[in-house]
Amino acid sequence: MRISQTQILVLALAMAAVSSSTSAQNGNAPDFKVELNINGCQFSGGTDGYGNVEVMQKTGGKKIQIELLYGDDMVFEPTTFTGPGSDQIRETAGGNGNVLNIFNANTGPADVYYQINLRNKQTGETLKCDPRIVNQ
Repeated sequence: MRISQTQILVLALAMAAVSSSTSAQNGNAPDFKVELNINGCQFSGGTDGYGNVEVMQKTGGKKIQIELLYGDDMVFEPTTFTGPGSDQIRETAGGNGNVLNIFNANTGPADVYYQINLRNKQTGETLKCDPRIVNQ
C-alpha cells in the first residue's frame, strides 16, 4: 500500500494537533478560571459562575487560576484550605502579582473551602474570601 504526500501531511497535522492539545492540558493553561473582585469579595467563574469548582473525583489533577480584579494595592497571602479532602488541594507557583494558582490533585472525594487571603500593601489591612472546591 502506498501513502500519498497528502495523506502524510494530514497525518502529521493530526498528530501535531493531538500533541498541542496534550501540551496545553499538561502545561500552564488552567482548567478553571475564577475572578475575585475585591469589592465585596465577589467571585465569578469556576463551574457555577460564583467561584466554586465541582469536578468528578479521580478524573485527574485540575488547575484553578484565581485572578484578582481591582486589587492593585493588594497582595496574596498564603491560601487556607479546610474541609474533607483538603490534603488534595495546594497553592502552586506560577502566578504573577494578580494571579494565584491552586492545584487540585483530585485523588478522591473532597469538599474544601479555599480562603483567599489578601493584604493591602499600603495599610496592612487583610481581606479573606472563601468559595469551595468539590470532588464528587
